[in-house]
Amino acid sequence: MSTTLSGAPAPAPSPYRWAWYLPGLAAVGWGGYGLLTAAMGPEPLKWGLFFVLGIVGHDLVLAPFVVGVGLLLARVLPAALRAPIQVGLIGTGVALLAGFSLAIGRGTSDDVPSALPYNYAGRVAMLLAVLWVVMAGWAAFRLAAGANVDQRE
Repeated sequence: MSTTLSGAPAPAPSPYRWAWYLPGLAAVGWGGYGLLTAAMGPEPLKWGLFFVLGIVGHDLVLAPFVVGVGLLLARVLPAALRAPIQVGLIGTGVALLAGFSLAIGRGTSDDVPSALPYNYAGRVAMLLAVLWVVMAGWAAFRLAAGANVDQRE
């Protein structure tokens, strides 16, 4: 029987876990079907290159960078600031990832002025400003709490 990191026995896997896998497998199958039957014609070499480079880029560049930054922050920051900084950095990453293609203007067209009509770069910047103001308030609250902050973090 396997155990958790704390030494407690690991719970038995749910018999319903396959019910969670099925929608994901259906989505992957639908995407594969769409890839191979696209009206523009399938380009499996380009998609394979994109897929492999995405995995390599994530596993060899992005993931080690994020882990390194996390380890550095854990050593450098006081306990009261770790959670707000971590949440702010994760939120920043998500916002930049979600808004990047809109912010650089991909998909705009002079023929269709209603397609992506806003200044998305400014909106992403405003979202990040609000996020970091909230994180600064949270950090200030935790610093003011001083001894009441849980030191086990």
